[in-house]
Amino acid sequence: MFDTDAALDKAVRLFWQRGYEATSMADLVAETGVAAASLYAAFDNKAGLFAAVIERYAATFSVHLYAPINDPALSTYEAVKGLLERAASSFSEPGTPAGCFMYSAAAAVSPASAAIECLLRDKRIAAEALLIERLQRGAAQGELAAHSDPAVLGKFINTVMEGMSVQARDGATINELLSIARMALDRWPAAI
Repeated sequence: MFDTDAALDKAVRLFWQRGYEATSMADLVAETGVAAASLYAAFDNKAGLFAAVIERYAATFSVHLYAPINDPALSTYEAVKGLLERAASSFSEPGTPAGCFMYSAAAAVSPASAAIECLLRDKRIAAEALLIERLQRGAAQGELAAHSDPAVLGKFINTVMEGMSVQARDGATINELLSIARMALDRWPAAI
């Protein structure tokens, strides 16, 4: 038997760096140190392992990234500011692949892997929905300008984060990513 969490953590990083299709089972065996037969027994196939990797990423990196959104002690502005700042630091953190796994992995999936793309899309949609729910609560509490549309604002913030992920993959520094976050926050529809 092998340490499933440790193997998944290594597989997360490998898929994050290379993408789903460019990562072979031989690569996964070499990276995790787990025999192919054991990986197949635990996850059925590469797609099953990738599905488990998505859940592991969501339970570790995504939970950390979205923690400000779930913090009721923060105002909605502070929560979004915290989210964007964590995105800047997480996407550029030394020792991890640049960018966001959920965005990066989606860019490297071909139409032949539609089920994998669907898994990634569902996670991204759920994260955006979480953000929009927080913005809706903020709007209901009078924290946003009356003309604000929380759904559009959520999509805007999500789009900024997607762009930050691509910028990080292209070598943007944490300071450059923080500047992007600050510019996005300058568009905040504050209540008057």
